[in-house]
Amino acid sequence: MTLSYTDEVTEYFRVKADGYDRVDEQVYWRLSDELLWEALQRYVLPTVPAGATLLDAGGGTGRWTDRLLRHRPDMTGLLYDLSTDMTRHARAKAVEHGYADRLTVRQGDLANLSDSVTDGQFDLAISFHNVLGFVADVPDVLRQIAAALKPGGQAVLVVPNRYHAVFFNVLTGALDEAESAALDHRARFAPGMPVMNMFTPSQLTGTLNEIGLPVTTSTGFPVAVYPGFQETQLDGSSGLVRQVFTDGETYDRIKSLELRLLGEPGLAERGNNLFVVATKPR
Repeated sequence: MTLSYTDEVTEYFRVKADGYDRVDEQVYWRLSDELLWEALQRYVLPTVPAGATLLDAGGGTGRWTDRLLRHRPDMTGLLYDLSTDMTRHARAKAVEHGYADRLTVRQGDLANLSDSVTDGQFDLAISFHNVLGFVADVPDVLRQIAAALKPGGQAVLVVPNRYHAVFFNVLTGALDEAESAALDHRARFAPGMPVMNMFTPSQLTGTLNEIGLPVTTSTGFPVAVYPGFQETQLDGSSGLVRQVFTDGETYDRIKSLELRLLGEPGLAERGNNLFVVATKPR
């Protein structure tokens, strides 16, 4: 039996769910997470009001909801995700870290987000990493996220960079995937992964502007070090990444370099991830 695309994505995350958070142990993704957290603190959190409401659209195991709700005990949140296997871990985090009373976890397809949220409900909406890569109709999902925001609310998106997908797949010898990323804006980073949408800064900014969410920040990260094939898995580091991060001092110097570059608009095209903040007009 041939799986539908939604079923394919669900099965992909079912297999990965129990080990998904081990990504925190990989040196490359630790750097990426630290840069994302710095970007949130620079460009987003200072203007998030007290008592804010958070929507984590495609929040998975709750890695970023966990960090935000622990950092901001005044915030409440809704984590919405397709995978019951992933959200099981989000619920467990909420209990373990003492904010279960401030978080609602709901299972559902982002294509139907508006069925589960009300217009103007949230001060902040996040959708990180490959989530928008796996949706069938990106503009429609973004419209639903926009509708869920209060006037002045912010949408923060981290999405896969089409240009990096071309580079990565050439580097790993997956030329069919490189061509697909370049020509069709869709590709994968490893066998067994569902094909994903790929994004460019101008494309994403244009879509957000069209739906009434003007972009206030557009950048990319990391820009000095790129992942290898092993970073598409849950364990281990690629040889090149290990060579670059030879010791703690080297890691700190590279991180310092990345932090100095973080936020420069011209670097969006070079980032492994695109980072975009859009604000709903008041």
